[in-house]
Amino acid sequence: GETQIPTETVFDENAETVTFEFGSELTAGQATLSIEFTGELNDRLLGFYRSAYTDSDGKERYLAATQFESTDARRSFPCWDEPSVKAVFEVTLVIPCELKAVSNMEIVSESDEGNGKTRLQFAETPIMSTYLLAFIVGDIACVEDTTPDGTLMRVWATRGNEDKGQFALETSIDLLAYFNDYFGIPYPLSKLDHIALPDFAAGAMENWGAITYRETALLVDPENSSAITREVVAAIISHEMAHQWFGDLVTMAWWDDLWLNESFASWMGDKAVDDLHPEWDMWTQFLSHDTMSALSLDGLQNSHPIEQRVNNPDEIGQLFDAISYSKGGSILRMLEQYLGADDFQNGLNIYLNRHAHANARTRDLWNALGEASGQPVADIMDTWTGQTGYPFLDADIKRDSSGMEVALSQSRFLYENVLDGDQPPQQTWKVPLTIRTASDADPVRRLMETTTETVQLKPASHGSTDEWIKVNPGQTAFFRVRYSSEELEKLTAPIRSLSLPAADRLGIQADAYALTKAGHIPVTDFLTVAEAYQNETDASVCGDLAFNLNALDNLLSDEDFYPRFQAFARGIFAPIGSKIGWDARPNEGHRDALLRSTALSQLGHFEDEDTLAEAQRRFQGYTNDPSSLDPDMRAVVFEMAARRGDR
Repeated sequence: GETQIPTETVFDENAETVTFEFGSELTAGQATLSIEFTGELNDRLLGFYRSAYTDSDGKERYLAATQFESTDARRSFPCWDEPSVKAVFEVTLVIPCELKAVSNMEIVSESDEGNGKTRLQFAETPIMSTYLLAFIVGDIACVEDTTPDGTLMRVWATRGNEDKGQFALETSIDLLAYFNDYFGIPYPLSKLDHIALPDFAAGAMENWGAITYRETALLVDPENSSAITREVVAAIISHEMAHQWFGDLVTMAWWDDLWLNESFASWMGDKAVDDLHPEWDMWTQFLSHDTMSALSLDGLQNSHPIEQRVNNPDEIGQLFDAISYSKGGSILRMLEQYLGADDFQNGLNIYLNRHAHANARTRDLWNALGEASGQPVADIMDTWTGQTGYPFLDADIKRDSSGMEVALSQSRFLYENVLDGDQPPQQTWKVPLTIRTASDADPVRRLMETTTETVQLKPASHGSTDEWIKVNPGQTAFFRVRYSSEELEKLTAPIRSLSLPAADRLGIQADAYALTKAGHIPVTDFLTVAEAYQNETDASVCGDLAFNLNALDNLLSDEDFYPRFQAFARGIFAPIGSKIGWDARPNEGHRDALLRSTALSQLGHFEDEDTLAEAQRRFQGYTNDPSSLDPDMRAVVFEMAARRGDR
């Protein structure tokens, strides 16, 4: 065919495009555009960049790495840098002989270039988006193993640190087996690399077959890392591996559907870790870390919908927040509970198979889930992804000899007091509703489709109507609940006795605090609820309560009655700290270690003299013998020692 040379090249820095103009009209059909260019190895942690670090001998070293999400592949080479313009890539790197290189695919040929250089040719990639391409060059080494189904798994780090990748290697192998089974679609590449980078702006990046991480997000020092570090590393790895299907195999069509990538990875990552480590209670942690952060952000008037229109590259970065990650993950958890686990899984399988190696939009997901479940999924979920905010349900509970009635009304939850002239329009969500009572663990279920709903509950078998009622048991739905003071008081008994599950205990105090902060209930209601947590045994519940009490502490620190508030808080955490003690018991789980550090840290924060004195004693012991202090307790002891100082 004919060859044409451009007559003019036009760069538009604002649009981030280059236009090639030719002297005559190009013939319609397929063509090859060949571009010679010189790129830059920058130091901005974007595109293809140089990463500096200090090796074990104290020398400054460098490696080269990529970070292309969202629109930085174009910093490295000319390309159609949009997620829907997928392509097949052949990567060739010429590198110094003493270094190693990793890319998305395996090396298929290696040849000597002379002058101390080696040419590495990597296998052709599947069709994929530009932002998922990766290549890393440096003095790196790995630990590796092969999964039972033949996938090569490797964990890379700067030379001398590779042994710290052993935990990540073992975890990745277990996770791959879980994902292959759950999705029903085997991981499609021959290998999966995890690369720890000493200089990396993102927490981790799901490049297909070559996931990159901050060192702290991947490497575990078996001698000095705390138990919680292992959990955090496992959760991050799981999130990124979930992306190998959601994001890499099936990619959002445009960035306004970013949540299809990130929400699924947030939800699915925790689901996989929960299957491998049920003792870690990942769903209560998901509620604490993800759902609560999303409820907090989405309670602001200037929040944004999950599906957010993106008009230019500068707007994309704003979407990487708790709405895209955590609210999205939370509503997926809500939807799974509503549809049922089997129908939800079948719907995901339809979605992944239908759009494999291609792109999808939110509507495609709803169609697949609706097809599997027979439910009007799009009609329900459009109210959650298409509008800003979430509801709080006002629960008006009436009781008589014939049973109990719960009259519910919904309105948007906002922290701010909105002036009458600025009132937002009335919003309605289609709410998957569940309600249970003390005597009936099997909840009443229905879909609340209008602003009000009345639910009749049968009386207890023993005839009593004076029992507690819990709306949203398990905290699986994305809303808050306001009870009367009397109904909240009834819920304190099962909190004290721990007969309510941890998720419910967490949700009751979290809702009470948020509603207090927003002015919907008096602060005395929250304090009445908080006082019931003196027997708490769950680290996530204790941590979330501590966060809320600390927020109150900041508000009250200048008040005359502040010492009484401190004593009140000490009264909550003292029984927990006394029961769990300072020292780990044989064979205890790391959740106990986290509960210990939270309770004792709070006692120190609220100026418990015995706790501060013991922390000072243990700090002195650490200065003489660092091995004397459990890694799980170091941060707590250091903080309290600094608080006490030379006193």
